[in-house]
Parts: sequence; structure tokens; C-alpha cells
Amino acid sequence: MKRSATDDFQSSSQKRALNATHSPAQTSPPPYYSNASPASITSASPQYTPQHRRSPRESKKYVGCSKISDYELDDKLGEGTFGEVHKARRKATGELVALKRILMHNEKDGVPITAIREIKILKELHHKNIVPLSDIAVQKGNRSRKERTSIYMVFPYMDHDLAGLLENPSVKLSVPQIKTYMKQLLEGTSYLHHNKILHRDMKAANLLINNEGILQIADFGLARGLEEEGKEYTNCVVTRWYRPPELFLGERRYTTAIDMWGVGCVFGEMLKSRPILQGSTDLDQLQKIFRLCGSPTSETMPDWENLPQANTVTFGPYQRRVKDEFSAYGPQACSLLDQLLVLDKNKRLTADAALDHDYFWTAPLPADPSDLPKYEASHEYDRRKQKQDHHNGNGPHKPVRDAPIGAPPHQALPSSNYAGRHGYGSNQAVRKNDNDRYRDRHHHDKYDRRDDRDRDRGRDRDRDGDRHSRNDHSSKDYRPHPLPARPSTTVPPAPSKRY
Repeated sequence: MKRSATDDFQSSSQKRALNATHSPAQTSPPPYYSNASPASITSASPQYTPQHRRSPRESKKYVGCSKISDYELDDKLGEGTFGEVHKARRKATGELVALKRILMHNEKDGVPITAIREIKILKELHHKNIVPLSDIAVQKGNRSRKERTSIYMVFPYMDHDLAGLLENPSVKLSVPQIKTYMKQLLEGTSYLHHNKILHRDMKAANLLINNEGILQIADFGLARGLEEEGKEYTNCVVTRWYRPPELFLGERRYTTAIDMWGVGCVFGEMLKSRPILQGSTDLDQLQKIFRLCGSPTSETMPDWENLPQANTVTFGPYQRRVKDEFSAYGPQACSLLDQLLVLDKNKRLTADAALDHDYFWTAPLPADPSDLPKYEASHEYDRRKQKQDHHNGNGPHKPVRDAPIGAPPHQALPSSNYAGRHGYGSNQAVRKNDNDRYRDRHHHDKYDRRDDRDRDRGRDRDRDGDRHSRNDHSSKDYRPHPLPARPSTTVPPAPSKRY
């Protein structure tokens, strides 16, 4: 026998009357799946009442985000084009965290693509040697006071970064300590590459270390997924001192090998306690690479002469001397570094192959992280600030990115400069020539890193939509949001064969 609609469902007038007597607080929605048959639904059955429409004020809440007022800010840890990094404490738990502010210079453009990528990638990665993103905090702007909304990425606080440790005169890394840090760096890098992620900014300042001896790879602002073979990417990535030679020559079809060159530079930096390739311009950097690793040939760097900028570069007949330069650190260390700093990207060691190198299996073995010494907090920003204070009134230099190889000399590009003094404002400056630009820097401080952050993070050209200008503070209406008052697992890849 067929049932009419009125047998199963109430009339519209009955439903209106019933809904009037059941407020949302008194009524709960039925489960997604129910064993009840249509015949069992009677007038006494609970009715689902949709939530009331949110008011415009309620709809502007940031669901899933905390408020910046949930944290008490402490010392500044760094600054750059993206914003500032502050040490802070979570009020509810007392946990120490690092707050990284993302600047949105033009809110109509939305959140910068680099920040979106960083958040997306970090939410998908879970590894002990990758810094975790624990929260997003929002500080709403005030339109009447022309204050803009600020977004903060929340990370666990780490006591040091590797660059800060190496610049700390009271810190001398032992061989077991270097092996432990290097092993953790390679394990984190292996995890990234197994998950087809390019970091694209591997350097000592982006390696965070705590007093428990744990190293974590940080700053994924330039990271992106590795797509199909032959895909072209921007070559305006990687800090100059850690950038591989193929990028200087205009290569756009690069691979995970660009990260491994940076790993090699970091390894050499740990051995010598200073950056090993300190070029003052792109061309000077390439010359320093060739002096250490030898001039490119058809055997050492196949097809290099076909790269876009190859015809703009001149160099002498340099011989490879990596092992001679690092002979004092032992044959195994020389061998590992020699296989990382290879001009041919296809022959550069992978992270997995590097983990299986004899360097990690000969005495002295890597130390247990918990046995490593504890140090006072050492961050690159603090060390640089101390050095600036010793300049006797000489102001810090404005970071300016030199023109790319092959470009006219007047085409200087703005630098993103992670820790530059004016990282949030206009980084544009006029330079007369490269010698003028760097004369004071080398005179005052041989190891000052202010000018090596030479990429333009806001102009990542991988996709047509990546056009977020991040250097425009010239607007008369610009006013950054004031900071709060100071205090009143995805399964990791399989280990290498010898694990």
C-alpha cells in the first residue's frame, strides 16, 4: 500500500508550529546515518533546526585561530620582509613559543602566496627534524585607526639557530656534535625530498636547535612542492652564499639537488665556523664557487654552456681543491663535502646517500643529542645586533640585491633580507657600483650576513598569480598593527641501509 507524503512528513504549518517551541539549544540535529525507517518518524520525533544566521560581526571571526592576546610577547628573535619573529609565552600553559608575523601590505591582495604555501606545507609535514606549526594567531585591525590585520604563525621556541651558535665566540662545536647536527639535517632533508618538497632556502640561519640537542629545519617561505619532471620554477631562490651554481647560470628546471648544495655549504660552515663561500655579488659568488670546485667543463657540469646566463660569465681555468681546503678535518669529512659540493647536479649526493656515508660510521661517532652541551640563547639576529653596536655609530647598511648575472648593472632589485634592519619597509636603495655597496661591510665586519639575503620573496614567479608586492610601505595611510605589550605524523621515510 502506498503511503502519502502526509504519513511521513508533517505539513508546513505543523512544522512551523513545532519549530517555534524548540529553540536551537533544546534541539539537536539527527545523526548523519539513522536506522530509523521513514514510518518511525512521527510528530514527536526531534526536529533539526538550522542555526540562526550569523551577524556580520560574528561572521568575521577567524575560526580555528587563536588571538594574539592569548600570548605575552618577549624578545625579538628576527625580522625581515615577511614580518617579525618574537619570543612569546602562551598565557594558558606558560609554554614558550615563537611568533612569526606575516605582513599584508595590501589587504585587498590577501595573504601572500609564500605565506599560504608555508602554512600549507607545514600542516602536512610531521617529522622530528622539521619545525612544527602549532597554531595561527590573529590580531584584528582597526579600520578607523587605519591599523591592519596581522596574522602570526606560532612555532615552538628553539634556543638557538645554527648561524647564531657558530657566531657565538664561546661555542666550539666538537666533531661528534657536528656529526649529530649534520645527521639530523640530512634526516629532515630526506623526509622533505621523499615527500617531494623543495625547501629552496637551506642555510645555517634556518636551522633551529634547542638545548636538548634537537635540530629542526625552519622557514618554509620559499618552499614548494616538486611537480612533474621538466617543470620550470623561478631561480630567484636560495640565499646567495648557499645557492648552487646552476641557479646563477639561469637554470629553471632544477631538482632537490639545489637543497643538497645548501646542505654542503652548511656542513663546511660547521667545520670552519664561518660561511665558506661569501660572495659579494652574484658574479663574485659564482667565481668563488669555481675557485673552490673547479671551472665547469663538459665532464664536470654537462650542458652548462647552454644555460641562459652562461655566455655572460667569464672565469679562469680553476682546479678543484675542495679536499685540499678541508684536509685538516679528516678524510671522511673531506669525502662527504667533496660529494655534496659537486657542480653536476645529477652527481650531487642525495640525502639518503649522504646518511650512508662512512663519515657517520667512523669514530668518533655522532653524539647522543641529550648529551650535547647547553648554551645561552644564540640567534643570528642577536649576534648581528651586538656587532652593529660595536660599529661606533655607523648605521647598518640597507640591503640591496645586485642585478642578476647578465642584466644591466643599474637593475638592482630589492632584497627580502631575512634579518635586514629595514626588512619590513622599503628595501630599495640606489647603489653606484658593487664596490661602493660592500666596501663598509667588509671593512667593519668580515662575517656580517646582512647583505646575503638577496632573494625577492614577494615575487615568486612559479605561477601567474604569484605577484604579491611586499616592499610598499610608502603609502601615507600605512600603519602597522601595534604589537601587544611585553610581559606585565606523516610516517618518516625508511632509514638508509645501515640503520
